Amino acid sequence: MTASLTIPSSARVRKAGSVTPLLRFLAREHADAIAALWPAPHEAFFALPSARRHTAAVLAHRPDSEIALSGLRRLVERAKDSQLARLIVQGRDAPGLMRAFAKMGEILWSTRDYDAFLRLFAEPNANRVLRHIEALTPASFAPLQALPQALRETAVLENVPSLAAAIDLASAFDLALRIRGEGVRRPLAQRWSRAWRTRQLFEMAIEDLYPDVFQAPDPVPQLGAPFERVTSRKQLNALAQEFHNCLRDFTTDVAIGRMAVFAWRGEPNAVVALNWDAAGWRLAEAEARSNAGLDDEVIEQIAKDVQRAGVRLGPAVNTLAKRLNQRAFGDNSMDPPGTSWVDRLELGDLWD
Repeated sequence: MTASLTIPSSARVRKAGSVTPLLRFLAREHADAIAALWPAPHEAFFALPSARRHTAAVLAHRPDSEIALSGLRRLVERAKDSQLARLIVQGRDAPGLMRAFAKMGEILWSTRDYDAFLRLFAEPNANRVLRHIEALTPASFAPLQALPQALRETAVLENVPSLAAAIDLASAFDLALRIRGEGVRRPLAQRWSRAWRTRQLFEMAIEDLYPDVFQAPDPVPQLGAPFERVTSRKQLNALAQEFHNCLRDFTTDVAIGRMAVFAWRGEPNAVVALNWDAAGWRLAEAEARSNAGLDDEVIEQIAKDVQRAGVRLGPAVNTLAKRLNQRAFGDNSMDPPGTSWVDRLELGDLWD
């Protein structure tokens, strides 16, 4: 059996045979690789236990694998579960892995989802949670994946009703650490894991979003060229006129030091606003003339520039607290605006 593990990966190259509609439906992106191992009509593959079908999908797409195609079929069909598990996790012991694969359903997953699952399975906390999920699907462990490692506990996950709620809870944990310091990571996670229902968990998260001792805003971050800071009412009015927007409506916020406004003289020119809240200075807005949106590449450059100066990215503390409060009372209708990197910045939230 071990001889098949030493054949160079170049021996894996083989033209895929024909793929039946049933295999295409069940194997999706893996259909061609599976057809190369189990030619049409693929009866021997369909006869395998589901755990071994998932194993074939994982191992057949590893470019650095030393298992030849001829050896891989024999391994999947005949090797012990423990040997297959070690191959999947590349030499480590992985008790329970094949039992988990048996709960993955009939349709093969994407390579990305297998990789995400295996990363979680390698974490002790996440591993314990995964073992208790009766039917494993990418959707079933997505909330677990969204949570930071410190919160990947069954006691926490049981009180997280959706992926969107998990994303908000993860944001709250990150902000709480920013406010209170990295030293409270473990105590904070332990505190949240003691919540005995959803309402209590999210109320804890809201409470920890605000510092125990209040403080005035820090000095406005220093941003060099191409940023030009607005420091007077005359400059603010001129910039509002130049960009045809409602900057004048924020005169009070700028005057009391709660907001900082900059002209970004890049390409194209843009207005950038920073807001101060309980977690510090935050990128709150970046727009072109007449409130037109900017390309993602421009927003990314602006975000990188302000982040280097200590400005944080992501939701406003008050906005996040409002969503957490709704979730505490069972209302999950107020979801984050989207899942892309730019969406997660939550720009345009100037009032909070």
